[in-house]
Amino acid sequence: MSAAVLELQRITKRYPGVVALDGVDFTVYENEILGLVGENGAGKSTLMKILIGLIQPDQGTYRLRGAPVVIKNPAHAANLGVGMVFQEGCLVPNLSIMENLFLCHEIGFRHFGFLSKRKMRDAAHAALGTVKVAADLDTPVSETTPAVRQMIEIARLLWLSKLYQQRNPVLILDEPTTVLTDDERNTLFSIATELKSQASIILISHRLQEIVETSDRILIMKDGKRVANIQARHAGIPEIEQMMVGHAFAADRFREDEQIPPGDQVTLTLENVSKRGVFEPLNFEVRQGEIISLVGLVGSGKEALCRCIAGLEKPDTGSIKLAGKRLTPGSPSEAVRAGIGHIPIDRRSDGLALGMTIAENVNLLVLDHLKVGGFISPQREKKNALRWIQDCRIKAPSPSTMCVNLSGGNQQKTVIAKWLSSKIHLLVLDHPTRGVDVGAKDEIYRLIRQLARTGVGMIIMCDTLEEDIGLCGRMLIMKDGQLVNEVNCPPYRKPSPSDIISSIV
Repeated sequence: MSAAVLELQRITKRYPGVVALDGVDFTVYENEILGLVGENGAGKSTLMKILIGLIQPDQGTYRLRGAPVVIKNPAHAANLGVGMVFQEGCLVPNLSIMENLFLCHEIGFRHFGFLSKRKMRDAAHAALGTVKVAADLDTPVSETTPAVRQMIEIARLLWLSKLYQQRNPVLILDEPTTVLTDDERNTLFSIATELKSQASIILISHRLQEIVETSDRILIMKDGKRVANIQARHAGIPEIEQMMVGHAFAADRFREDEQIPPGDQVTLTLENVSKRGVFEPLNFEVRQGEIISLVGLVGSGKEALCRCIAGLEKPDTGSIKLAGKRLTPGSPSEAVRAGIGHIPIDRRSDGLALGMTIAENVNLLVLDHLKVGGFISPQREKKNALRWIQDCRIKAPSPSTMCVNLSGGNQQKTVIAKWLSSKIHLLVLDHPTRGVDVGAKDEIYRLIRQLARTGVGMIIMCDTLEEDIGLCGRMLIMKDGQLVNEVNCPPYRKPSPSDIISSIV
């Protein structure tokens, strides 16, 4: 086995009411890809924050290339050859690619007291060449794709390690494929495999298939502890899932046995709804308790259609009716008042008030119902929040926990709890399980089935065809702005993905 480049020994980190890390041993060897997996809340994020100096452990030892170190902050970590590409990214959007690459290190490109753009360009081309990016260096980062932005961050970390003469840097990739296409994922992992010759990589992902296929070794965490350290070539996904959550999953992953037939009452009606240049006039209904999946490639018009239903965009023609009542197009406030909920693809920016507590988010839409004598009752607030926190199984020290400190899965369950609390009739779910672990997915599937039983109609768009097929009772397939096919998906008689793909493409 190669030499250890980074070692954490008996690392413990406590917060009020919770032990985030409990005596964790963690080693990264030279020239390896280490897959790190665990449920949301298992301790992965806390461990990575310690690695890059965002927080300090309460106990334990940190060794880098054999020597004990105390990492003061992320800049100090980068100087020592340890860097992280965060899921949300850390580049400055209004600066160019080149400016981002060398931000705060421009002094090294001075020539006779002046900044040498030629030297910067030569260094930038060389740095980007290591990650196979050929781009106009003057392009603002805001105008690049997520895949290119990731590569810029990786190139910057590699360049910094060379600048500070750190051999075999450690790169942490946090959920790097969440917003990438299949081709971009393949490119990323191809480059990561090549980079192993000069660096070690920690890969964090909820997509276990890519962890198994890409990693050399897999470390599994649960409840702040390391529970397994296995070679990827010996790993099976069912075994990893069981170690992550502490129990085996049923073969019926999408709870088909809980799928119910739709009710007779029509919840949502679309009549000749269109948006010029995006989708043509569409007509369909969603019945009480029915789950409809909208399926299509990016650009098919499904995303814009869902935004129109939620009142976030205004269609050019047609009418949208909820329980027979026509809604004002392009009015999100009226949509919410009428009983339409929307779980957006970006829960952090659009679904939650991160600077507020779980209780405040859950109660956000029902404050008028929590009043006594014209004033909001703290007792009613607490009672309502606790009910939905327990029902949605949100894991947190208390209802007063800030949402910004929750794991991705618990943030998503908080968004769902907010809508459950508000007594909605229709819920639009845009990639509801994106970026959450296998245990949180199972909880979200349970809540979706629960909503259907209470009569809530749903329109969903999922990350995979398997998830779309497994959850829905009826599938509407869109292509080039048109509704091209409708497929029934009854329990235990579901179509296969191959049956659907021909209509999509």
